[in-house]
Amino acid sequence: MLNFEGVVKSGLKKAGLFMQKETYQKQYQEKLGFIPFNGTLNVELKSDVEINLKEKYNHQLKIIKGNEKLGDVYFLDATISTEKICKKGAILFPTKTVHKIDTVEFIAKDNLRETMHLNDNSIVMISIKEF
Repeated sequence: MLNFEGVVKSGLKKAGLFMQKETYQKQYQEKLGFIPFNGTLNVELKSDVEINLKEKYNHQLKIIKGNEKLGDVYFLDATISTEKICKKGAILFPTKTVHKIDTVEFIAKDNLRETMHLNDNSIVMISIKEF
């Protein structure tokens, strides 16, 4: 299992717009096993080590297909936790993104900021099972 610590950061509030698109909506339940909250939680990795998760875990990546206007979105099943709460979800790797390599986008069934009581600069742990 790979565990890495990160800090919650505000985003541009655009992920929700893309997640609502019918092209993606039809695939969430089938491929993720849940319909995610309409937005992502941005987590800036704290480690000085640059982790390229997409390359390291390429064999575990699943895909949500886009179309001619919307890019594909790759994802890894993962969990996110604080000292008191752990939630299942996924790390997204959109083919079109504005984030640097040190920031990951996490999705889950519910609004993580509310259910996990997170604010900007909250510290979280993300875990990925290695196969």
